Amino acid sequence: MALIYVLDAIKLLINNMNSKLKKFFKSFIWLGIFLYIVDLVTKLLAMKYSSTLMQEPLILIKGFLRISYVENKSAAFGIGTNNPQTNRIIYTVLALAGFAYIVYFYIKKNKTLKGLEKAALVLIATGAIGNLTDRTFFKFSNHCVVDWIDFYGIWPYVFNIADSCVVIGAAMLIIHLIVSEIKASVKKKKESVNEPKKILSKEEIERLKK
Repeated sequence: MALIYVLDAIKLLINNMNSKLKKFFKSFIWLGIFLYIVDLVTKLLAMKYSSTLMQEPLILIKGFLRISYVENKSAAFGIGTNNPQTNRIIYTVLALAGFAYIVYFYIKKNKTLKGLEKAALVLIATGAIGNLTDRTFFKFSNHCVVDWIDFYGIWPYVFNIADSCVVIGAAMLIIHLIVSEIKASVKKKKESVNEPKKILSKEEIERLKK
Protein backbone atom coordinates (compact mmCIF):
# COMPACT_ATOMS: atom_id res chain seq x y z
CA MET A 1 0.00 0.00 0.00
CA ALA A 2 2.77 2.40 0.94
CA LEU A 3 4.49 1.75 -2.40
CA ILE A 4 1.27 2.59 -4.27
CA TYR A 5 0.96 5.91 -2.40
CA VAL A 6 4.58 6.74 -3.22
CA LEU A 7 4.09 5.92 -6.92
CA ASP A 8 0.90 8.01 -7.05
CA ALA A 9 2.72 10.91 -5.40
CA ILE A 10 5.58 10.66 -7.92
CA LYS A 11 3.13 10.51 -10.82
CA LEU A 12 1.25 13.55 -9.51
CA LEU A 13 4.55 15.43 -9.09
CA ILE A 14 5.61 14.60 -12.65
CA ASN A 15 2.23 15.72 -14.03
CA ASN A 16 2.46 19.00 -12.11
CA MET A 17 6.00 19.58 -13.39
CA ASN A 18 4.94 18.85 -16.99
CA SER A 19 2.04 21.28 -16.66
CA LYS A 20 4.27 24.03 -15.29
CA LEU A 21 6.91 23.40 -17.95
CA LYS A 22 4.27 23.71 -20.67
CA LYS A 23 3.05 27.01 -19.21
CA PHE A 24 6.64 28.23 -18.91
CA PHE A 25 7.38 27.30 -22.52
CA LYS A 26 4.20 28.97 -23.82
CA SER A 27 4.98 32.11 -21.82
CA PHE A 28 8.21 32.68 -23.84
CA ILE A 29 9.93 33.83 -20.63
CA TRP A 30 12.61 31.21 -21.38
CA LEU A 31 13.34 33.10 -24.61
CA GLY A 32 13.85 36.33 -22.69
CA ILE A 33 16.19 34.67 -20.18
CA PHE A 34 18.22 33.04 -22.97
CA LEU A 35 18.58 36.25 -25.00
CA TYR A 36 19.42 38.29 -21.91
CA ILE A 37 22.26 35.88 -21.06
CA VAL A 38 23.54 35.93 -24.66
CA ASP A 39 23.38 39.74 -24.70
CA LEU A 40 25.24 39.99 -21.39
CA VAL A 41 27.95 37.48 -22.33
CA THR A 42 28.59 39.06 -25.73
CA LYS A 43 28.87 42.53 -24.16
CA LEU A 44 31.32 41.25 -21.53
CA LEU A 45 33.42 39.66 -24.26
CA ALA A 46 33.35 42.89 -26.26
CA MET A 47 34.50 44.82 -23.18
CA LYS A 48 37.27 42.29 -22.54
CA TYR A 49 38.72 42.86 -26.02
CA SER A 50 37.64 46.50 -26.29
CA SER A 51 41.13 47.94 -26.72
CA THR A 52 41.82 45.60 -29.65
CA LEU A 53 38.40 46.06 -31.27
CA MET A 54 38.59 49.86 -31.08
CA GLN A 55 41.90 49.82 -32.93
CA GLU A 56 41.03 47.09 -35.41
CA PRO A 57 37.45 45.71 -35.62
CA LEU A 58 37.13 41.99 -36.28
CA ILE A 59 35.83 41.53 -39.83
CA LEU A 60 33.43 38.59 -40.20
CA ILE A 61 32.10 39.33 -43.69
CA LYS A 62 34.19 41.78 -45.69
CA GLY A 63 32.28 44.91 -46.65
CA PHE A 64 29.23 43.79 -44.67
CA LEU A 65 29.67 42.65 -41.06
CA ARG A 66 32.29 43.15 -38.38
CA ILE A 67 32.61 43.20 -34.59
CA SER A 68 33.41 46.69 -33.29
CA TYR A 69 33.38 48.26 -29.84
CA VAL A 70 31.35 51.39 -29.11
CA GLU A 71 30.28 52.85 -25.76
CA ASN A 72 26.90 54.36 -26.57
CA LYS A 73 26.04 57.23 -24.22
CA SER A 74 22.69 57.75 -25.94
CA ALA A 75 19.71 55.46 -26.48
CA ALA A 76 19.35 52.79 -29.17
CA PHE A 77 21.24 53.53 -32.42
CA GLY A 78 22.75 56.70 -30.97
CA ILE A 79 19.46 58.52 -30.36
CA GLY A 80 19.66 61.05 -27.52
CA THR A 81 21.02 64.42 -26.34
CA ASN A 82 24.61 65.64 -26.21
CA ASN A 83 24.71 65.27 -22.42
CA PRO A 84 25.64 61.66 -21.40
CA GLN A 85 24.34 62.08 -17.85
CA THR A 86 21.00 63.41 -19.08
CA ASN A 87 20.74 60.54 -21.54
CA ARG A 88 21.44 58.03 -18.81
CA ILE A 89 18.71 59.44 -16.53
CA ILE A 90 16.13 59.76 -19.31
CA TYR A 91 16.79 56.32 -20.75
CA THR A 92 16.82 54.66 -17.32
CA VAL A 93 13.47 56.20 -16.37
CA LEU A 94 11.90 55.33 -19.74
CA ALA A 95 13.28 51.78 -19.67
CA LEU A 96 11.98 51.15 -16.14
CA ALA A 97 8.58 52.64 -16.93
CA GLY A 98 8.32 50.70 -20.18
CA PHE A 99 9.42 47.45 -18.57
CA ALA A 100 6.96 47.90 -15.67
CA TYR A 101 4.09 48.55 -18.10
CA ILE A 102 4.98 45.53 -20.26
CA VAL A 103 5.14 43.24 -17.22
CA TYR A 104 1.81 44.60 -15.92
CA PHE A 105 0.14 44.24 -19.32
CA TYR A 106 1.63 40.76 -19.83
CA ILE A 107 0.42 39.49 -16.46
CA LYS A 108 -3.04 41.06 -16.82
CA LYS A 109 -3.62 39.81 -20.39
CA ASN A 110 -1.62 36.57 -20.18
CA LYS A 111 -4.62 34.28 -20.76
CA THR A 112 -5.87 36.19 -23.80
CA LEU A 113 -2.55 37.02 -25.48
CA LYS A 114 -1.53 34.95 -28.48
CA GLY A 115 1.87 33.27 -28.69
CA LEU A 116 3.29 35.84 -31.10
CA GLU A 117 2.15 38.71 -28.89
CA LYS A 118 3.77 37.12 -25.84
CA ALA A 119 7.03 36.56 -27.70
CA ALA A 120 7.06 40.18 -28.93
CA LEU A 121 6.46 41.62 -25.45
CA VAL A 122 9.16 39.38 -23.97
CA LEU A 123 11.63 40.54 -26.63
CA ILE A 124 10.93 44.22 -25.93
CA ALA A 125 11.23 43.72 -22.17
CA THR A 126 14.46 41.75 -22.61
CA GLY A 127 15.99 44.50 -24.72
CA ALA A 128 15.04 47.18 -22.20
CA ILE A 129 16.52 45.25 -19.27
CA GLY A 130 19.63 44.29 -21.28
CA ASN A 131 20.61 47.90 -22.00
CA LEU A 132 19.49 49.02 -18.54
CA THR A 133 21.97 46.54 -17.06
CA ASP A 134 24.79 48.30 -18.92
CA ARG A 135 23.84 51.73 -17.60
CA THR A 136 23.36 50.46 -14.05
CA PHE A 137 26.23 48.02 -13.50
CA PHE A 138 28.86 48.43 -16.22
CA LYS A 139 31.34 50.78 -14.54
CA PHE A 140 34.04 49.67 -16.99
CA SER A 141 32.05 51.21 -19.86
CA ASN A 142 31.28 54.36 -17.84
CA HIS A 143 27.70 53.16 -17.48
CA CYS A 144 27.22 53.36 -21.23
CA VAL A 145 25.50 50.79 -23.42
CA VAL A 146 28.02 48.46 -25.07
CA ASP A 147 27.45 48.07 -28.82
CA TRP A 148 29.39 45.63 -30.95
CA ILE A 149 27.35 44.43 -33.97
CA ASP A 150 28.50 46.51 -36.92
CA PHE A 151 26.95 46.13 -40.40
CA TYR A 152 29.49 48.64 -41.61
CA GLY A 153 28.77 48.04 -45.26
CA ILE A 154 25.08 48.95 -45.15
CA TRP A 155 24.24 50.48 -41.74
CA PRO A 156 25.96 53.46 -40.04
CA TYR A 157 25.07 52.49 -36.46
CA VAL A 158 26.65 49.89 -34.18
CA PHE A 159 24.17 48.02 -31.99
CA ASN A 160 23.78 44.96 -29.77
CA ILE A 161 21.44 42.03 -29.17
CA ALA A 162 19.28 44.02 -26.73
CA ASP A 163 18.65 46.66 -29.42
CA SER A 164 17.76 43.88 -31.85
CA CYS A 165 15.27 42.41 -29.37
CA VAL A 166 13.47 45.75 -29.01
CA VAL A 167 13.31 46.39 -32.77
CA ILE A 168 12.24 42.83 -33.67
CA GLY A 169 9.65 42.72 -30.87
CA ALA A 170 8.15 46.07 -31.90
CA ALA A 171 8.10 45.04 -35.57
CA MET A 172 6.33 41.78 -34.66
CA LEU A 173 3.63 43.68 -32.75
CA ILE A 174 3.11 46.21 -35.55
CA ILE A 175 2.89 43.52 -38.26
CA HIS A 176 0.57 41.43 -36.09
CA LEU A 177 -1.68 44.46 -35.52
CA ILE A 178 -1.84 45.26 -39.25
CA VAL A 179 -2.57 41.64 -40.20
CA SER A 180 -5.24 41.37 -37.48
CA GLU A 181 -6.94 44.56 -38.72
CA ILE A 182 -6.92 43.29 -42.31
CA LYS A 183 -8.36 39.91 -41.27
CA ALA A 184 -11.07 41.60 -39.18
CA SER A 185 -11.97 43.89 -42.09
CA VAL A 186 -12.18 40.98 -44.56
CA LYS A 187 -14.28 38.95 -42.12
CA LYS A 188 -16.66 41.87 -41.61
CA LYS A 189 -17.12 42.30 -45.36
CA LYS A 190 -17.82 38.58 -45.84
CA GLU A 191 -20.38 38.62 -43.04
CA SER A 192 -22.13 41.65 -44.55
CA VAL A 193 -22.25 39.97 -47.98
CA ASN A 194 -23.55 36.67 -46.59
CA GLU A 195 -26.08 38.35 -44.33
CA PRO A 196 -29.60 37.33 -45.42
CA LYS A 197 -31.58 40.12 -47.01
CA LYS A 198 -34.71 41.27 -45.25
CA ILE A 199 -37.94 40.52 -47.12
CA LEU A 200 -40.18 43.56 -47.10
CA SER A 201 -43.91 43.30 -46.71
CA LYS A 202 -46.33 44.95 -49.16
CA GLU A 203 -47.08 47.68 -46.63
CA GLU A 204 -43.37 48.49 -46.19
CA ILE A 205 -42.83 48.57 -49.97
CA GLU A 206 -45.76 50.98 -50.40
CA ARG A 207 -44.46 53.17 -47.59
CA LEU A 208 -40.98 53.32 -49.15
CA LYS A 209 -42.47 54.27 -52.51
CA LYS A 210 -44.24 57.22 -50.92
